[in-house]
Amino acid sequence: MPRIVDLTLPFETGMAGIPKIAFYEKHPVKVQAVSVVDEAQRKRLREEGVDLQAGADAIGSMNTVFTLNTHVGTHIDAPRHFYSDGSAVDRLPLERLVMRPAVVLDVSDKPAGAGVTAADLERTGVQPAADEIVVIKTLWTDRAWGTPDFWAQTVYLDPSVGEWVEARQVAAVAMDCFPEKPFWRMTLTPAERGANHKRWLKAGIPMIQMLTHLGDIAPRFTLIALPLRLKGMDGSPARVVGIES
Repeated sequence: MPRIVDLTLPFETGMAGIPKIAFYEKHPVKVQAVSVVDEAQRKRLREEGVDLQAGADAIGSMNTVFTLNTHVGTHIDAPRHFYSDGSAVDRLPLERLVMRPAVVLDVSDKPAGAGVTAADLERTGVQPAADEIVVIKTLWTDRAWGTPDFWAQTVYLDPSVGEWVEARQVAAVAMDCFPEKPFWRMTLTPAERGANHKRWLKAGIPMIQMLTHLGDIAPRFTLIALPLRLKGMDGSPARVVGIES
């Protein structure tokens, strides 16, 4: 049997979005059980740290209501995120995201707050083939997800990474850090703001963001990244797994 590694961050109430963006404050993440099977289950869920609606009724079945935005946790961006005439997430070609060969570029030696450059990718010695998925491994989610440092000291991708990846005609690009310079932490030029998003999405390269557990997967593996089929939308939360044969 192949080995399957879950590369997805758990979705839960209170997941922190990008700082200083009103969108994330206005639409916080909530994943909440609104009913339970019985009182024994209520006790068990509390012990597990599961978010329970106050006064959730015991009705013989557990039911959950959640509110997510499309750019928090492990998610996939479609061109519509930055381009008014861009294709929607339900129109992304699944052959770019499902059962696709993926190759890891390990730059996990980067310290907190540092940027990854095209020169760093070159130094890995890995040259992705056309139509492979490039997976940029910093281990930043493993190191800092759920802590204040995750956004305050995020590892990020320099605009040169966008050029390097696009030039290789990849099927998609995936990462476990912020995909460009953190605008909440530094002053950016207009060209730098959203640079990698704009470059990749304009080229039709789906972005698979905020992976985790990349330290547990082989340098080459088969990737499956499935967004929800949200009609006409700009992106989606995703379940992403790696398969080692």
